[in-house]
Amino acid sequence: SAGDIVPGPYTYRRFWFLDACFMLNALMVIGHTKRCRRILANFPRRQRRSGYFHSQDGEWDSNGQVLWIYDRYERLSGNVLDQTTRDTIYRAVKWIQRKRLQKNKTLHAGLLPPGFSAEHLGPNDYYYWDNFWALAGLKAAAGMVKRNGSESNSIEIERLAEDFEKSIFESIEKIPQKRCRGGIPASPYRRMDAGSIGSMVADYPLQLLPPGEQRITETLSFLLENCFYSGAFFQDMIHSGVNIYLTLAIAQSLLRKGDDRYRFLLRSVEELASSTGQWPEAVHPLTGGGCMGDGQHGWAAAEWVMMIRNLFVREEDCRLILCSGILPEWLKTESPLSFGPTSTPFGKISIKILQTFDKLEVSLNAEHKHIPAEGEISLPGYRSLPVNDWKGVYHLNKLKTRSTIE
Repeated sequence: SAGDIVPGPYTYRRFWFLDACFMLNALMVIGHTKRCRRILANFPRRQRRSGYFHSQDGEWDSNGQVLWIYDRYERLSGNVLDQTTRDTIYRAVKWIQRKRLQKNKTLHAGLLPPGFSAEHLGPNDYYYWDNFWALAGLKAAAGMVKRNGSESNSIEIERLAEDFEKSIFESIEKIPQKRCRGGIPASPYRRMDAGSIGSMVADYPLQLLPPGEQRITETLSFLLENCFYSGAFFQDMIHSGVNIYLTLAIAQSLLRKGDDRYRFLLRSVEELASSTGQWPEAVHPLTGGGCMGDGQHGWAAAEWVMMIRNLFVREEDCRLILCSGILPEWLKTESPLSFGPTSTPFGKISIKILQTFDKLEVSLNAEHKHIPAEGEISLPGYRSLPVNDWKGVYHLNKLKTRSTIE
């Protein structure tokens, strides 16, 4: 990210909005908001007159991604985008509105045209990946416009988002059960396969659905049962390898729904790292070396950063969930654990965890713009505690297990 932000130093030394937005999100949560602002300032020159943010032809996810990362920047930094950048927002919204297909009796009614935006999903199709990103972008745009004082424009964009959301989920509901198996395939015309990983974006990072939503849970179950090799997600389309950032995305969904299987995925990814702590985009299942992308893949590194951060501090609507992913082995030492400061929509927060006899001490230090509506320390194996002092010290008690009671 020293100049433009690119996903690799060699063969991938070119710009994609997709990779850029994931990497910018990770940079922001660890405090590099000034660098991100400089990079975001270059986005307007990539927007065409039509309002389309163009990095590659035939990819329809970019407008949603740009609007989403704009909103993340404003919420995480507490700053407002410059006027030139803000001027691109409404044009990007109108492009999404015009790009949607007409409503009719087809399964793709009201969706975006077929494309290959996430090339790891397969050939051109009406991918839910594109549509979920566009929906999240509209919701982000509505929030930004409202914060900037334009209530009427915000209401208009909210209506567009509501109509789009209705089309997406009506399409999903119309898919025959024998094809979707209760989950969300990659497109309305695909069966459940490895490409279904694209639909998981509705859960992480976009949070368009609540934690543990049934269709997301069924999609997770299918992927875990059918698309894993040696403890990590194996993408058998295009990439044909063990994919690091997609494995970590699944781990994030498991963490969000309180399923401790995220730990196994985290350890699998750790074992696949090079001696210098790097990953290629896809790992060869037999050699353990790279079979796709550069050996130092930026999106993979970004997802590792986001995974570790969310183990300590996770955002959920107007709440901060703290310590929900701390690994048991991390607590088998007298050395303190700490993370932060990390940027959140409520300000920066640092966490320190110290084992003291049979109790655990969690210290918080928040530089908040305002106190979030709710906060909860939810460390596995310990009683949850609400947060009422963002610069306080909390003592956690272990939960009594069945064996302890007996």
